[in-house]
Amino acid sequence: MLRLLRLSSLIILSSVLSGCLVLPLKQSDSDRSLYWCPPLINCASTEASTFVHKIEPFNLNMEFEQAWPMIKNSIKQLQGTNIELDYKGYLYAKSRSEIMGFVDYIEVLYIPEHHQLNVRSSSLLGIWDMGVNKKRTDHLRLMLKEKGVIE
Repeated sequence: MLRLLRLSSLIILSSVLSGCLVLPLKQSDSDRSLYWCPPLINCASTEASTFVHKIEPFNLNMEFEQAWPMIKNSIKQLQGTNIELDYKGYLYAKSRSEIMGFVDYIEVLYIPEHHQLNVRSSSLLGIWDMGVNKKRTDHLRLMLKEKGVIE
């Protein structure tokens, strides 16, 4: 009985702590959209439809070719962030929190039809991120506005 209780507790704890593993888009993917936000309060995305996750789009103020190096540089400047994958119009980065070292994912996808960036930041672990991912996207937006990259 005690063993069953421990196993049940472990299963519940792992499901509570697990957020969402985000795999990067492949260049060959036909669906050019970012991964969806899970029904947890640990994600911010321009593609989200729920008010809990939704952030405004990043509309470019300049040509993509001029903007992309500045976008990559801004992502690199986010604290604890390393770009893991980068190809024309898409980047995938991981960010580690300063104190606990939790991993968050950041994705940026250029949408040529709308001349905008879709951005997503989400936590790997936890139900609630204390607003960290929203703050990260707000900080990225501010950096890009200051450089004149977005409106």
